[in-house]
Amino acid sequence: MAEKKDRNDKKYEGMSASKAKRERAKDERAAAKRSAAMTKVIAALVVIAIVALIGGIYGRRWYIEKNKTVASEDYSAFLNDDGTIKDLNVSDYVKTFDVNSVKIAAADVAYTDEEMQEDIDSELEEHKVLNTEKTLEVKDGDEVNINYVGTIDGAEFDGGSAENYDLTIGSGSFIDDFEEQLIGKHPGDQVTVNVTFPEEYENNPDLANKDASFAVTINGIKELPELTDAFVKENLSEHAQTVEEYKQYLKDTNYESKISEAISKYITDNTSADKYPGDYIKHLKSLQMTLNEQEFNYMSQMYAAYGMNMDYTSAMEYKGAKTTEEYEKILQDDAEKACLQNMAYQDLAAQAGITVTDEAYENFKKENGVTDEVEEMYGRPYIIQQYIMPDLVRDYIKEHVTVE
Repeated sequence: MAEKKDRNDKKYEGMSASKAKRERAKDERAAAKRSAAMTKVIAALVVIAIVALIGGIYGRRWYIEKNKTVASEDYSAFLNDDGTIKDLNVSDYVKTFDVNSVKIAAADVAYTDEEMQEDIDSELEEHKVLNTEKTLEVKDGDEVNINYVGTIDGAEFDGGSAENYDLTIGSGSFIDDFEEQLIGKHPGDQVTVNVTFPEEYENNPDLANKDASFAVTINGIKELPELTDAFVKENLSEHAQTVEEYKQYLKDTNYESKISEAISKYITDNTSADKYPGDYIKHLKSLQMTLNEQEFNYMSQMYAAYGMNMDYTSAMEYKGAKTTEEYEKILQDDAEKACLQNMAYQDLAAQAGITVTDEAYENFKKENGVTDEVEEMYGRPYIIQQYIMPDLVRDYIKEHVTVE
């Protein structure tokens, strides 16, 4: 410490003791002033930082509130009569491809024999026939048609009876081992099935943990019919008259479906944009908010119809957002996707020289049941942009696509 003191005191060497004391006191006062001044500067900077932080928070809230999306039902705003976007050269924003040079892999549109058989089986499933042959035996996995009457302590109870009910054995759709007790039985058999309701039975709490007896009549076993010319003619005559014609119909329709899906995917995969038109994006966010609210209200009504409550109280929550800022981000993303699609189809339509005629518009309305009320709500421009123009673009590409 002595060494440190000596270094600090060099300034006062050669002075008389009284003068050194005065100089030292003067320096100490100056140091104290500098320290006080620095403290004030630091305090001021802290205050400024706090004010800036608070201002930033409230400023951001003000900005978000000021620019918060407001739902709109003006679907055809920002659109010309022909469905194109007003005052916008889409080629300045969207990057597409040569509409006449689309190539799709044959594997992406192939309709395999396995897929055909699945479609045939699905159709036959819709036309199952009831076999009442008494020598048949009910097996696990069979679909049986039954009548049943349920009783508890000898008295019938609500919901415990039905006629001509189709039950798949092993599905677990009936309580306890109801289904298993029918295995080995035959069409025409009358069977007594004894079961115990679960301890917690939400469908009817009054029946919980009670023993019940069901008088069951097995009407028959449902079986798949055979695909024959007679079956086709009787059940599928709107498509074909013979098995071969029906198989060709499946090939044709599935190819059309697959090629349309492949073209839609090609368009999505091969279009992009580095920037978006701000005013149009804002409009699309407003439309998306309206669509979200419509979907939320529809789902709420569906839940209510089945006596259930939704876990969400607003469209914002339904779309997975916890805050307004999060919801704005979701709306922005959805608007950009919609904008990209709209610009892409407009660009491709221009390449192909596609325009929507009055005749094409009226045909679309007629074929799709577009009423005057629907047309008034959405507007002709929006209907053209969202439905007619994309269909015409996909049809054009389908006519010019190379499948290899």
